[in-house]
Amino acid sequence: MLIRISKDLKKQEIWANGVELASVMGRDRKNGKRIITHPLNKKIFLYRFNNPVLMTDNYRISRLTPSLRDSLFSLYSSLPRVVEYDDVNVISDYSHINVWSPSIDTMVFAKALSKMCNKNSNFKSAVEIGCGSGFLSKYVLEKCKKLKSILINDINPYAIKSAMDNIKDIRANFYAGDGLKKMNGNKFDLMICNPPYVPRPNSIDDNPYEGIGLLKHLVHNGQRYLNDNGILITNVSSLCWNILFKEKPKMKVKILEKMKVPLKVNNILNDKKWVNYLMRNGLKKKYNNGYEYWQELNIIMLKNTIS
Repeated sequence: MLIRISKDLKKQEIWANGVELASVMGRDRKNGKRIITHPLNKKIFLYRFNNPVLMTDNYRISRLTPSLRDSLFSLYSSLPRVVEYDDVNVISDYSHINVWSPSIDTMVFAKALSKMCNKNSNFKSAVEIGCGSGFLSKYVLEKCKKLKSILINDINPYAIKSAMDNIKDIRANFYAGDGLKKMNGNKFDLMICNPPYVPRPNSIDDNPYEGIGLLKHLVHNGQRYLNDNGILITNVSSLCWNILFKEKPKMKVKILEKMKVPLKVNNILNDKKWVNYLMRNGLKKKYNNGYEYWQELNIIMLKNTIS
């Protein structure tokens, strides 16, 4: 399956490709002979969603005609999956264990990056902490032509495998492990991080890569990893905004992009204690367009301005 998002984030196209043409779309015969699969670059357009707020919007899919609905559900349940935005794409497959394919927050982040890469074409060094699929690092490499190097990090070795499978660029350096320790003593012109951004009770103290522990550290201490006038771009949910900015950061905060999206994480919604905690911190239960809970994603920039 190919998911293609328009640059303004207003349209989401769904295409069937590769083996799905035979297994789902009925293109399994030619000249009386069976076709098991097709090349990945061969595709058929299925549907276009306007103003997407999720990459997998089960509610909107369920409201389509039965044949189209079931075809889309079949595509979403299989791999490989290609996600494309602004002519940059990554492929996710079964070897990328416990690695999320790019989600809507990734696309909002990329839209913010497109502006910053245009305005700051002189970035020489960059780092991504928590690369996931590798999409954002690949986007930076393709849009910041003067970039000389980027350190691509994730604590999950299969995420690094995904990034390495998708990025074939000699400027890329990969590291599986604790990114904060790897960065210690180094400084960069650009740091990007699309971290966990939903707060969770006690996670700040006992796990810096869960809840908003990593996010809190970068917002309040990110300047130690940045060159003069270097910038940090990260994602802050409305669910953690007040917690995160209870203390004023040393760097000035600017919002680059924002979008309201459903809170659609099963691990959260199936944990009553977690939901109750979020409701005490501002989460509202209000049914809208098939979903009970919503949050606002804010892609923010913090700049290490020379004093």
